[in-house]
Amino acid sequence: MGCGITTVKYLLFIFNLIFALCGLAILIAGALSYANIDKIDKHLQDVNISGSPIALIVVGSIVFVVAFYGCCGAIRESHCMVITFAVFLLVILIAEIAIGIVAFVNRDGWDNAVNDSLSKIFSQYDTNGTIAEDINDLQRTLECCGLEGPGSWEGRTPIPVGCCVTAEGRCEVYSDSNQVFQDGCEKKLKEFIDGIGLLLGALAIAVGVVEITGVVFALCLASSIKNLERRVY
Repeated sequence: MGCGITTVKYLLFIFNLIFALCGLAILIAGALSYANIDKIDKHLQDVNISGSPIALIVVGSIVFVVAFYGCCGAIRESHCMVITFAVFLLVILIAEIAIGIVAFVNRDGWDNAVNDSLSKIFSQYDTNGTIAEDINDLQRTLECCGLEGPGSWEGRTPIPVGCCVTAEGRCEVYSDSNQVFQDGCEKKLKEFIDGIGLLLGALAIAVGVVEITGVVFALCLASSIKNLERRVY
């Protein structure tokens, strides 16, 4: 075996170890994001915001499995396995780009759907005790008050317990930031979703760079293996 093919082989092996760690990191990030989003998602109606973390968990699992497959192909010096690994990477990369484009194009519609869902549940505060509890839980989780701020409650007394900064739920003055959260839930939820989107985008770019590098290494190794097989036979 030549020095060149040995170098590429071990470079690809090391790359796949890094790629497997990336997959594990994506999976963990998805699980943590899902745990946080689920606290909010269960209070919304007619819209589901847990899709992104679930996508992260699925992608992370696939990346981990593909990386393991690539390690096996590199160690066994299997031309077929290495080429298949490169194809898997390209398919994942194309899927990531497609999902990113769809998410970017539909971002305004997504924001509107979330805002409509929030408006709907806040409008039912006085008509449904369960929804009132959900709204207060949502306000505590997001540390917000009212749809657009404390003024959304129009001087309601007593102040909804979810608006209160203290864990005891006791507050009396809407304008006092030490007693009542001053940001609206619409704004806070948008910031929360944007934060998740930023995490997804950063991970997608990082994984995309790693995938392109992996495709290059895989094709180089596959070419070297093919040339070696030709010389042997």
